[in-house]
Amino acid sequence: MQTAASEPELSDYLAMLRRQWRVVVAAALAGVVLAAIAVVLAPKTYMATTSVQVRPSGLAELTDRRGGRTDGEVNLDTEAQIVRSVRVAGVAAKVLGTDEDPARLRQRVQVTVPPNSSVLDIGYAAGSPEAARTGSAAFADAYLAYRRNEAIDRIDGRLASLRAEVKDRAEKLDKLAESTSDGEDDSRTRAESQSVQREITDLNSEINPLSALRASLTPGQVISPAAKPESAAAPSSLLWLVSGLMLGLMAGLTAAYVRERRDRRLHSTRELRRCTSTPVLLDIAEDGPGGAGSGPTGLLSATEPAGQRVNGLAHTLGARSGEGGRVVLVPGVSSGPSGAIVAVNLAAALARIDTDVLLICADPDDTAVGALLELPPGPGLAEVLTTGADPARLAYRPAGIPGLRVLRFGECDAAGLLQCGAMAYLLRSVRGGTRYVVVASAPMSERADAQAMAGVCDLVLPVLELGRTPGPELAAALDRFDATGADVPGLVTVPAQRPDSVSATNPAATKPDPSADASVGGAPEGTSADDLSSAAPSLRQ
Repeated sequence: MQTAASEPELSDYLAMLRRQWRVVVAAALAGVVLAAIAVVLAPKTYMATTSVQVRPSGLAELTDRRGGRTDGEVNLDTEAQIVRSVRVAGVAAKVLGTDEDPARLRQRVQVTVPPNSSVLDIGYAAGSPEAARTGSAAFADAYLAYRRNEAIDRIDGRLASLRAEVKDRAEKLDKLAESTSDGEDDSRTRAESQSVQREITDLNSEINPLSALRASLTPGQVISPAAKPESAAAPSSLLWLVSGLMLGLMAGLTAAYVRERRDRRLHSTRELRRCTSTPVLLDIAEDGPGGAGSGPTGLLSATEPAGQRVNGLAHTLGARSGEGGRVVLVPGVSSGPSGAIVAVNLAAALARIDTDVLLICADPDDTAVGALLELPPGPGLAEVLTTGADPARLAYRPAGIPGLRVLRFGECDAAGLLQCGAMAYLLRSVRGGTRYVVVASAPMSERADAQAMAGVCDLVLPVLELGRTPGPELAAALDRFDATGADVPGLVTVPAQRPDSVSATNPAATKPDPSADASVGGAPEGTSADDLSSAAPSLRQ
């Protein structure tokens, strides 16, 4: 009975979220709670920042470092990398007085360059505000000291080179002076001496500015000392809570999808059509685009939409029936009162369009039928099967529904006779004298009564509760009816019913009138089992 499964649509996923929203919400809340706990328990990290203004060293002729975010000869991109270098970290470690590896110490440093500035913001992360402030100041001082020492080393190297050249030229000048005293060509020697003297002058013109630069070298200065941070930089409460919420939602959606895939129950008529090709003749569930409705279903009025749909089914059955009586079996597929609810409403609808309808309660637990029609306790089908009583004398006429007679299950223990020949004989016998016979049998998941009676009934209308009936259970029920040759024109769907939903819809049913049988057409008072037995001995087989 399986049909080709169509691809799920957006409405199916929305219906899944409506059914599994508790799982999604619980997972999201769990994610937020876990994130909050992590924020409280996680080690706090404080960040302090020192702002350093970087100045040119005046050694542009000694380096070709240009490009990037620069200010004059200073490449701030390069300087930012120098701040986080192992050498600067080593100097900072000495300032801090720690034995921590400089390679690990440098990982706590963050350097940013504000746009269009010659400033480095040197941040340092630590476990306490004071340690963060001290670390940031130490790295700023270490960087400035490193930059000053590097510039001085370059200046000293250049000065040493220039002074060596001056010394070399001075020695050459001395040799020229000696050659002049020995009587060599004075004009030539004098010209060469003048050239060497000019070279010495040029070299001294380079040495003097470099010496002055060395004495006044300022590689930069701290313009904004680090202050103790007032709050932790990490963990970020907002970031962690949002992340926990998102992870919880993802976990909840995954869990909801897994639960939905493992759930074999049918939740909508769309899922029902994917499960079987048997049409849905009546949908009392009033499900939306993707999910079944919920709530108890009682005795429907002819003026409400659901009652009109039941009337439509009654007209459909009337069009299918020919001359003579029709026996319609209405079993519930799953445990619960769904079969009884549909049987009562169908019998009431048939009574509204035809004046001769008999409702037989073939379920040992006829609480649902009694509650819906407010039937008082009394003899019924059990007495017919066990004592051969006349069903016509035991039929009860509920008030407010003219044309409807109800054969209650009765007070005897006759559950074992529902699958015997006496029950089949009864159904054949009542067909001839009644226009419509509606049989409310026990749920198929509990008893095999419906399968035993299907062969002698004209039509079978299985009833399933959307949200409770599993697809495999419905398929098995249809296969059993198919094996008996029963005519199953279609299915009836109702919303999932609570166990006490039927009695709750008719509170008057809990207070039956003991005199109702005698006053409304049931068996008269004083009727004994022997009298019932003599009424129809042919049924006692």
